[in-house]
Amino acid sequence: MTERKTLAILVGGGPAPGINSVIGAATIRARLEAVDVLGVRDGFEWIMQGDIDHVTPLDIGEVSRIHFRGGSYIGISRANPTQNPAHLDNAVLALLRLNVSQLITIGGDDTAYSAMKLEEKAAGRLQVVHVPTTISTCHRTWTPSGSRRHATTAWRS
Repeated sequence: MTERKTLAILVGGGPAPGINSVIGAATIRARLEAVDVLGVRDGFEWIMQGDIDHVTPLDIGEVSRIHFRGGSYIGISRANPTQNPAHLDNAVLALLRLNVSQLITIGGDDTAYSAMKLEEKAAGRLQVVHVPTTISTCHRTWTPSGSRRHATTAWRS
């Protein structure tokens, strides 16, 4: 018997357009593949403290129309687990206690960096995908060595 897979979705950083669309689309696709989905409330805020009580199961009926709403259906936080090694450990262990095998993070630079460090710390126990969201015209990307690379977008009319 194969163990059921669980996908967690987490939003970090500040509000940006399209967050609820990502939550909805990812949840619908996962549920159609019989993967359980958990929404991690308030970004890394609680799981980096080892608290696994601030999650909510997501299902197709619940998320099918959230793209019409602004903000983030599961909340948002600028909490950053990479600023303290214990917080990063707590986040990994909290996700594993929830039987999460896959994580989608949605957010900006800090969330992308946290996602990368979380996957490194999990050492193969979690698959992490980051969906970048920004309202900034200055985009930062991360190199495999973990250093920042800047690319500025020039808007033209």
